Amino acid sequence: MMRNTKYTNALGKGCGLVEETLTLLSVCQAHTTRDELVQYVRENNPLSRCSDMRSVDIVKLVFFPRFMKQNPDLVMWLQTIRQKGLLLSQFKQILMLYCARENAVMYDFILQCLNPLRAEQAQILERNQIIAFIKDIADKGLAHWGETVQKRQASYIKAVLMDFDIVARNGNILPYEISNFDMLYLMHELHFAGLSDMAIWNHEDWQLFGLDKYSLLQRIMDMNIKGGYIAQCSGELLTISWNYQTMEDFINGTL
Repeated sequence: MMRNTKYTNALGKGCGLVEETLTLLSVCQAHTTRDELVQYVRENNPLSRCSDMRSVDIVKLVFFPRFMKQNPDLVMWLQTIRQKGLLLSQFKQILMLYCARENAVMYDFILQCLNPLRAEQAQILERNQIIAFIKDIADKGLAHWGETVQKRQASYIKAVLMDFDIVARNGNILPYEISNFDMLYLMHELHFAGLSDMAIWNHEDWQLFGLDKYSLLQRIMDMNIKGGYIAQCSGELLTISWNYQTMEDFINGTL
């Protein structure tokens, strides 16, 4: 799947926004458009703790880019998963994936800074480590962020990692392992998006969950057959025979 690779200020419009996302998912109809959702929010105020202007911003600048812009079926998939009773902790991992795909600064921070800290068995994420990452982006001319904006971006990164239970408020780096369902979800999402089996295995999204290709391969093989596929690996070649014909079939057949 395509991700946004441009560094923007979008994360400042809403970090995890888990509660707001759940509310908007609950009121969306099949293939609701952005403008229809904006109108519904204005007329019915489902985000009751937010002002009218803030509610519209959440729809236009957060919910729509993450969950509606690229795939018109995504909202329906997420609704079905919620209705099937997936644990909130596991559902939040899916929300994290789409948040990171839309926000390059979050995505790249996890891959380039947080994952190396985990590999070193670091216990704490320090604020100066986040600021150094942001400053490096600005110094390279990849984003036009002054010192004040850089500090804000660092705060947004810390906040979004807290929202998705990746880092605690005190900076402790929390254990974070993708659940079996979420692993299968990402595999099937990439498959139905047209990626080859090898492209799925090598996709960088797995690194958001701290999986390198060999630890991922072990997980894939562990879920063989019961995960809705038959996987075979010979050397560096992975081939998968897929059981489910649509994403809807996968969700309904797995949960």
